[in-house]
Amino acid sequence: MPVSKSLSRSRAGPTALDLCISAPSISPETDNAAVLALFSLHKELPSLPVVEHRRPFGLINRHLFLSQMSRPFYRELYDKKSCIAFMDKSPLIIDHAATLGAVAEQTVITGDKSLSDGFIITREGEYLGIGLGLDLVKMVSDVHEQQHQQIVQSIEYASVIQGAMLATSRQAMTLALNDWSLLWQPRDTVGGDYYYFIQRENGWLMVLVDCTGHGVPGAFMTLIFASALNQALSQHGSERPELLLSAINRHIKETLGQIQQEGQPRPLSNDGCDVMILALNTLSSTLKWVSARIPAFILSAEQGHTQALSVDRMGVGYTDTPYDYVWPCEQLTINPQDIFFTMTDGLTDQVGGERGIMFGKRRLRDLLQRYQSLPMPELATNLMAEWQLYQGEEPRRDDVTFWGFRY
Repeated sequence: MPVSKSLSRSRAGPTALDLCISAPSISPETDNAAVLALFSLHKELPSLPVVEHRRPFGLINRHLFLSQMSRPFYRELYDKKSCIAFMDKSPLIIDHAATLGAVAEQTVITGDKSLSDGFIITREGEYLGIGLGLDLVKMVSDVHEQQHQQIVQSIEYASVIQGAMLATSRQAMTLALNDWSLLWQPRDTVGGDYYYFIQRENGWLMVLVDCTGHGVPGAFMTLIFASALNQALSQHGSERPELLLSAINRHIKETLGQIQQEGQPRPLSNDGCDVMILALNTLSSTLKWVSARIPAFILSAEQGHTQALSVDRMGVGYTDTPYDYVWPCEQLTINPQDIFFTMTDGLTDQVGGERGIMFGKRRLRDLLQRYQSLPMPELATNLMAEWQLYQGEEPRRDDVTFWGFRY
């Protein structure tokens, strides 16, 4: 009987039938001389199935059988005897409809034997053919590669969508600001950092966000945040940053079911974000901000010093964040040529340098002062060059975003 492989393929994914080889079988009455002849005829088969009344009975491994039959006097003793003397009485038997994952799981449970000997494939309990371990490994590898490619393509397209979400804000910055810089670099193709910028009467509003996670989980969180921000703006307008942040906090907690109630189990998720909301009134040169764990600096052109702005240590949306929490709103007067600079913690928390420690806020502050006289795009370029030199060969830890402007 010629050996052939089934070409059937389930629409739901590969099954055991896709691995099935129509291989010859023998009966328990077949003698060992006939088995030897079949192995000689079908040199590609690692095993021969033993079948009785169309039901699989056992499996004879080529290597073990030939090694035994090559021993002195074994041909004389066993040629005319039943093949069951060399048969594995408990081979792996799999139904033709079993998914590829189920086949792989069963072969792992049975160990190396199923990979080397192969396994028997049946339909309604009757012998159909055999599957080879090498074919299984190759098919699993091919499926994983295909799935990986599909995931990569999906993430790349998600990056286009995320970039489109941010493009409007970048365009608005170009119209509203004279000297500014912005860097947004996801650690992976998509990320959990997000920014939002709109012009308003007598000024503008800027929001910088660092959501939990990076990659795909972080990107999902930015979508939740964007929805929360849009809803908050429609309810409260853009004049009161503290009202916006409180509304965003409530929205995230409600969306993710992260409202901790007395006597109830702790919510399964605990996700949220760090947020800076900044509102500038260009008539009064008043800068209002509310910060949930995102630092910022003001570099004074007149006095030549750098001031760290106040930051609240309560995150937004997390299970432990109170539902009705109100972040304090601060304000100051910004003077001509002053620089405002803020960033997510991917910038300061990056490990590197000779001692393998974090980049840190102090090193950032020193670099900002060193390059303070440069236009903001050049300041950003020099800052990133210093940061990348510090990072060296260390892997990127997180998404990195920073934004600054000169008034």
